Amino acid sequence: MAELMFGLGQTKKKKETEAKITQTKKDTWKYQGRPDEAVESQVRSQQHNREKSEKATRTETKTNLREVNMALDTVESEVRKEQHQREKNWKETGKQQKDANTNFDMARALFN
Repeated sequence: MAELMFGLGQTKKKKETEAKITQTKKDTWKYQGRPDEAVESQVRSQQHNREKSEKATRTETKTNLREVNMALDTVESEVRKEQHQREKNWKETGKQQKDANTNFDMARALFN
């Protein structure tokens, strides 16, 4: 009879242990801890916030760059205008010199 009671006790302990293990597995499987307690979720939220701020600065920069007014005169535009005018004058003098050279007669220049 003692052996039977010992066997029943072992079986009972085994069943209790197995039930405890299965319950623990169920609890860990269904565990949804608070987001502020989990380290991984904190890191993810930091990364997410960092990405959001980078995207916000990127879009803000794009919108600010769209508002650049190129109609305003700057030092660079004044220099470019001056260089362009100088180039036009140089070309015009070259054309005038070519026209003047076409009227030149070498035979008369040698005998004058």
